[in-house]
Amino acid sequence: MMKINKWLIVLVILSIIATIVIYPKLPDKVPMHWNFKGEIDGYGDRTSVFATATLPLILYILMVFIPRIDPKKESYKKHAKAYEITILAMTLLFILLHWITISVGLGYEIPVDMIVKICIGILFIIIGNYMGQIRHNYFFGIRTPWTLASETSWRKTHKIGGIGFIIVGILFVIASPIRNQIFSMLCFVALMILIVIVTVYSYFVYKKDSQ
Repeated sequence: MMKINKWLIVLVILSIIATIVIYPKLPDKVPMHWNFKGEIDGYGDRTSVFATATLPLILYILMVFIPRIDPKKESYKKHAKAYEITILAMTLLFILLHWITISVGLGYEIPVDMIVKICIGILFIIIGNYMGQIRHNYFFGIRTPWTLASETSWRKTHKIGGIGFIIVGILFVIASPIRNQIFSMLCFVALMILIVIVTVYSYFVYKKDSQ
């Protein structure tokens, strides 16, 4: 089974403790959602910060538990590095987003849209870089009916998908300083196109493999 990252657990717990300490200083309403322009368009009660504070811990525990119930649990030993780095990147991202919310709630001027785009872009680049290492399983990776049914489709789709994720990630990073709604939407359109491409590709590889 995968190793527990004790330092990451400590970081998450420290984040929760710091949230409890700073909670009395927060306003009654804190920002919870931003639009494409980086403008706040949704608020929540300040108690909602406890949900965003504990979310990284819940995510980490869930992803550590998943390999234990996956029928193809042996695959996780083969792609342990890819899985552990993905967990690390995602947990750190959620911690960062949590503290961005708190910082803005406290009145600090932060370019939220730029930071989020950069973080999403880096996450995609990291996942894309390791995607080719992901072995056949039921929870982690590009799961379509055809990649799950064919290891050949799984392997080839992840190879193509990895390249696509890196390209989309680079687009998000490039778009980060540009406060243009259309340009931002184009990044998400590119992501949707990538999803369609890998889904269709997985089907055709499966059909060819099954003949």
